[in-house]
Amino acid sequence: MTQETDFYAQILESQRRAAEQRVETRAALLSELRTLGVTNIEVQYEGYGDSGNVEDVVVTPDTITLTEELRRRAEDFGWDFAYALSPGFENNEGGYGELTWALETDKIDVSHSNRYIETNTTEHEGL
Repeated sequence: MTQETDFYAQILESQRRAAEQRVETRAALLSELRTLGVTNIEVQYEGYGDSGNVEDVVVTPDTITLTEELRRRAEDFGWDFAYALSPGFENNEGGYGELTWALETDKIDVSHSNRYIETNTTEHEGL
């Protein structure tokens, strides 16, 4: 195996393990949040300039308050799930989005936007 092939295999293995972890985390959170009576959770995230974070976590019904530990786990899951769909969005001008998880049907929707700079250059020479 060449060094590049070995490196590529390590990346694939890391991605596989991360996907397995998301499946496990999703199942655990689904059970815990349903037990609390949460029907919907929204995780709003943003990243730019080589960093990013979760801006807010909103639960429905809004009468339910998550423990700090459960909120952190929901934030981490939302970030990891969205990041797996749009890796690297926190670089340069960045991106942002919202993950919406309907717990009754276990359906996740992600709305993601990437920012970019557009440049239009016109040159006139030898006029």
